[in-house]
Amino acid sequence: MDRGDFLLPDEPSLTGSATLTAMGARAQRMPLSGWLLRLARGSEGRPALEVHSGAGLIDVSVVSTLCVSPLRGARRSGGTATRWSLAWGQLPPGADVVEVAFRGWRRGVCVQAVTLADAYWVAEVEGHFRSVTCSAGASRVTTRVVREAGWRES
Repeated sequence: MDRGDFLLPDEPSLTGSATLTAMGARAQRMPLSGWLLRLARGSEGRPALEVHSGAGLIDVSVVSTLCVSPLRGARRSGGTATRWSLAWGQLPPGADVVEVAFRGWRRGVCVQAVTLADAYWVAEVEGHFRSVTCSAGASRVTTRVVREAGWRES
């Protein structure tokens, strides 16, 4: 699924039935949220992941072996017609698979995350959820899924 730089275009996502939309060699648009994930180079040539919402850049993660938190963030749709939840993070050393469990008020969904550049992962599902747990290697982290803030174009 990974060719060193990013996902192959038109390849099915393990996070659902939709596919990631290729925006170029190093950028992908998420099918439900429309958020943009872009690979870049950080300091010392290390891979970096930029996460862009409709409001702009919301997270930048540069690969590090010091204090790796496998779960960087989680958001869900705000006042849009499409209901979605999204989580992303960095692969801990020695982990190559991330299991993601979204939990809601009455239901839960478990998926295998899509790996990006052998350094990051992302999972997107339909529906609103309250929390997300990611399990990668010996790491297991849970956080709240935050509602995406509304934004306006000027």
